[in-house]
Amino acid sequence: MTNYYVTYTFKSKSERDMFYSKVKEAGVDVDSRAEEGCIRYEYYYHADFDNKIFLWEQWESRDAQAEHMKTPHFAVLTGIKNDFEVEAEILVEDQIIR
Repeated sequence: MTNYYVTYTFKSKSERDMFYSKVKEAGVDVDSRAEEGCIRYEYYYHADFDNKIFLWEQWESRDAQAEHMKTPHFAVLTGIKNDFEVEAEILVEDQIIR
């Protein structure tokens, strides 16, 4: 199992909120959760910074997440991100469960 922890930083709270609204409106989160290999795909507001949002993606494997990046809804997400001046920090963690 692989976790992807993505922290998006926007210029302002309002830009963060507009970004999230567009993601929800496009159904990116719902479509991502429906993918084979997706365990978790959840957005969270940052507790300390109004201009940040956190995405926790959990996939059965790195290959499953790589397939996610080829989907039409991932292309939509990329387009939404391009509408904003946003920085993304990504932490990847592999877990072995026995």
